[in-house]
Amino acid sequence: MVKCCVVGCTSGYKSNTEKVHQFCVPKNEDLRIKWGKAIPRKDLVFTKNTYVCAKHFNEKDIIKFWSSGDVKIPYKQWRLVEGAIPTMFMVPRIFLKNMFNLEK
Repeated sequence: MVKCCVVGCTSGYKSNTEKVHQFCVPKNEDLRIKWGKAIPRKDLVFTKNTYVCAKHFNEKDIIKFWSSGDVKIPYKQWRLVEGAIPTMFMVPRIFLKNMFNLEK
């Protein structure tokens, strides 16, 4: 299974049985650069095997259905609207602990 490249996200891990759609990094160079700046990870290098899960996109940026008139058919593989950038990131507790000196 494909794993999300966002730090702290467990989408795609064997320990996480939740089904989450994954999106591959865009081929468009300008959009790829925007994704790289948006994803909070210093060591991130995009390859053809780099994916970001649906949890990191606004709902309005995800196309889940093909529609024509009154007919709506769900896509097996969701799509992103043109120019969509991942913007939703959870900060893992370990980072919060280090940033704010939190005790257990």
